[in-house]
Amino acid sequence: MEDTTIESQRQLLMMAQTTHNESNEMTALADLAHLLLKNNELEEAKLLLEQSLELAREMKDDIGLIVAHWGLADTAHLEKDEDEEVLHLSQVVAMHLMMGEPMPKDIKERLEEITG
Repeated sequence: MEDTTIESQRQLLMMAQTTHNESNEMTALADLAHLLLKNNELEEAKLLLEQSLELAREMKDDIGLIVAHWGLADTAHLEKDEDEEVLHLSQVVAMHLMMGEPMPKDIKERLEEITG
């Protein structure tokens, strides 16, 4: 079932890339990366999240930036790279503050867990 979902998401990504729809591509990259993280396919997930982050930066898409940074923080967490995790979590916090949104409870708890 998981492989079917991943394959479906790969097809959505290919369609977005073929039609040059950067917003859909950014979303498909992040969605596929999160599925891959669940399968512990960290290298490919990280690469896709970095591509999604780049598109979000180019488009100045705040939500896309949050999603990509949060995914990269998850990747760093799975890789046990606390410095990288804190870097990306702090970007998530900064984006929420910039948007005037409250910081998600999950982020606050993870930062407290890391920093003590």
